[in-house]
Amino acid sequence: MDYEFTKEQMMFRDMAKEFGQREVLPTVQQRDREEKFPFEIVRKLGSLGLMGLKIPTEYGGLGLDWTTLGLVTEQLGYFDFNVSMSLYSQTSLQAIPLLEWGSEAQKRKYVPAIAKGEIIGSHAVVEPNAGSDPTAIETKAVKSGEEWILNGNKTWISNATVADFTIVVAQTDKEKGPKGLTSFIVDKGTPGYSAMKLEHKLGLRSSDTGQLFFRDCRIPDSNRLGGLGMGLRVALGGIEHTRFGIAISAVGVLQACIDACVKYCTERSQFGKPIASFQLVQERIAEMVVDCEAARWLAYRLVYLKDKGVPHSRETAITKYFCSEAAIKAARQAIELHGAYGYTDDFPVERFYRDMISNHLVGGTANIQKLIIGNFATGIRAFS
Repeated sequence: MDYEFTKEQMMFRDMAKEFGQREVLPTVQQRDREEKFPFEIVRKLGSLGLMGLKIPTEYGGLGLDWTTLGLVTEQLGYFDFNVSMSLYSQTSLQAIPLLEWGSEAQKRKYVPAIAKGEIIGSHAVVEPNAGSDPTAIETKAVKSGEEWILNGNKTWISNATVADFTIVVAQTDKEKGPKGLTSFIVDKGTPGYSAMKLEHKLGLRSSDTGQLFFRDCRIPDSNRLGGLGMGLRVALGGIEHTRFGIAISAVGVLQACIDACVKYCTERSQFGKPIASFQLVQERIAEMVVDCEAARWLAYRLVYLKDKGVPHSRETAITKYFCSEAAIKAARQAIELHGAYGYTDDFPVERFYRDMISNHLVGGTANIQKLIIGNFATGIRAFS
């Protein structure tokens, strides 16, 4: 394996770092406090081509590799996990499903605008009674001539109230179970389609999260994404890509925890000397450094496999689980090292901790990742 990055990959990595310092960092505290989605940042990322890194050139993107997208995501995650996932998820949950399953008309309508940062999408799978088990989806789509009538509710949907369109997974044949799920594209403003924001979250406050409601929502058959019964495959493919984005964004947060703690602990003095000289302080920082290195190289190995095009579901679960857990641990220790100051949002570490708690939940819970890993180890599925 060769982990040496090309000049082009390093150029985009450095571009993302400079962008984060200039455009993301100055507003991150305000956006977190106001629970404000970073519309302007997304548009600027699009104007630089960073929203379309993995999108083919024929659809307005740059046609680059997963490694470049990963490096950019890591750098943005250092400054704001919300921004990094806003960029990454538009590729993993919107553009990739459209490119893999969409008709040419669907690709032309949505993908170039995603690449430019002109529109935002969402992917609606989770429901009040269907979380880790997507086969429990109750939202229904019933055929009526050349249209489908959609009824149901979705919840905890990223970008729910800011999305210009959403990819909805619905039941089209209950008797077929998971093979009876189909994906549809629903545009904002479609009669019967509405959204409500979920506010006052613990973390990810400048990422939009909400509920979607479909009441006799009529959509043309031309808005069906992929074949009948392919909805679960459409959704799970995007979710697996997203797990990598979550993991490598968490690596950025890990590095930010280290840098914040080194700065604070070398400047803060107690008993006449910097607290960085205390053995227990150095122990905690050392643990962060080791976890960060392990997480980073797990993520880099995973992206190497993604670019090689070889199966990597096992490695995705391992990486998502380890990086998420390591980031939560580092953020908690960062708050403790900052003492009472770490308990306020005057320092970024409390935001790091709040945002990283989400990694236990989004993109498949930590326990789901364990079950995937256990399945590969034993050859026995713990759930059907």
